[in-house]
Amino acid sequence: MTLRAVVLGCVLVACASAPVSFPAYYTAVNSEHPRYPQARFIGGTGISSVSAEDAAARARENVVQQISTRLESETSSFQLYTTKRGAAEAATGRVSVWSSFDRADLILLVDRANQGGTFYAYAVLDRAAADRELAAAMSAELTTFRAAAASEAIRIRPRIDSAFIVRRAVTGQPAPEEAEYVAARNQLLATIEEARGRRVVGVVLKNAGAGQLADLTASAVRRLGLRPDAAACAARDKKDLTDATQLEVAPEERCSEGSLGERCDVIVRLTAQACAGGLSGAGTVATVRGVHPSDREKARRSAWDKVTAQAVEAAVRDALKGTVLAGE
Repeated sequence: MTLRAVVLGCVLVACASAPVSFPAYYTAVNSEHPRYPQARFIGGTGISSVSAEDAAARARENVVQQISTRLESETSSFQLYTTKRGAAEAATGRVSVWSSFDRADLILLVDRANQGGTFYAYAVLDRAAADRELAAAMSAELTTFRAAAASEAIRIRPRIDSAFIVRRAVTGQPAPEEAEYVAARNQLLATIEEARGRRVVGVVLKNAGAGQLADLTASAVRRLGLRPDAAACAARDKKDLTDATQLEVAPEERCSEGSLGERCDVIVRLTAQACAGGLSGAGTVATVRGVHPSDREKARRSAWDKVTAQAVEAAVRDALKGTVLAGE
């Protein structure tokens, strides 16, 4: 055997026994898969010592987590964009924050490896393909929004906002249809705000001895962007009835002597009625209880102290949903 043959044989043996280079995209941070660049794909690695299937599940979860992380910042970006489009801040501030990515079926497993008993997987989401699917899924509601009456459009608006935010998180940029939608959306919200400014809610308290209930109710009405007063529908001029709603507030007290002493239960029922007729609604502040060993008035005050501003506002909102807040 010649020297050349021996050297060549050694080289071949060395090549055959050399370890295969392990792809960096499985373990290195910010390392792209050569076939799936980040500009076109969202990629995620899964590593498991349990099984290949567990590694694959972790890879898909990694992709979902990246999108979920983007949703919060994209919600802020969408809100800023809608504000820049010229509507009032009070109107554009109502952006749904409960966006979520629920299309894990669009995430594909594209690579696997096994090294030393550790399983690796790589999954990707094709940004453009996913956006086409998401666009198709929201197409029907977008069409409905464009053609619907205000009450229906405002009802589905949060879902459309959310869908556009998810598409931003997937593609990294606004969808082509977003600008047209935002213009229509902001015009709708501005119209609603203008209409709200003309609306008045007459807070009619059925029991004058009900502590701060009248003030709490009026404050709740103001926080909803409406104007409160104390006039019933019957006391208004006929020309003012269209924009007026009567909100009747009826507190009930039940006091008695119980095993722990004096006990008082308080419940507040609210009934809204459009002064022009037709629309009505109801809300309730759930029963609260005050107890005192011997003093009924202290038990009563203890119960009323538990009627909070938050509870009253929730009940006011429920009642007015049937009238002045219909569809919102």
